[in-house]
Amino acid sequence: MRYLVGLGNFTAGDDAVGVHVIDHVWAHGLDRGFSAIDLGANAMNLVSYLNEETEAMLVVDATQLGLEPGEYLIFTPDQVETQKELAGISTHEGDALKVLDLAVTAGYPIPPVAIMGIEPLEMACGGLELSERLAARVPEYATAAIEHLLKM
Repeated sequence: MRYLVGLGNFTAGDDAVGVHVIDHVWAHGLDRGFSAIDLGANAMNLVSYLNEETEAMLVVDATQLGLEPGEYLIFTPDQVETQKELAGISTHEGDALKVLDLAVTAGYPIPPVAIMGIEPLEMACGGLELSERLAARVPEYATAAIEHLLKM
């Protein structure tokens, strides 16, 4: 099975871009040949999909990469190093890269994994909508993510 995974918090503006991409996939019936999963803000649940049956996984998340807001980059975990400072590993602070590192340490089978990092414009508590810039590009993000996942 291939998984397209969206991460993000619906109450933090552009942080929710990953889950908006998953909603778009579901709303338009685009989930063919893979399963679209909304993990919300709980990156720890990624480990639930790390098993021998998982062929590939692409995670879509807001990621501060130094790009122009709305731009994205698809990369593998070994191509980057997280700069996010966390108080610890919890369901309240998500970092897909740290979760994958933990899974490797715990002996989980790691399939080919890629991350689609989308540069946010604004991430603020109480922001219930994506910025207009990112919202307008959700269909584009979904198409790019699906195309990449199906080639993995």
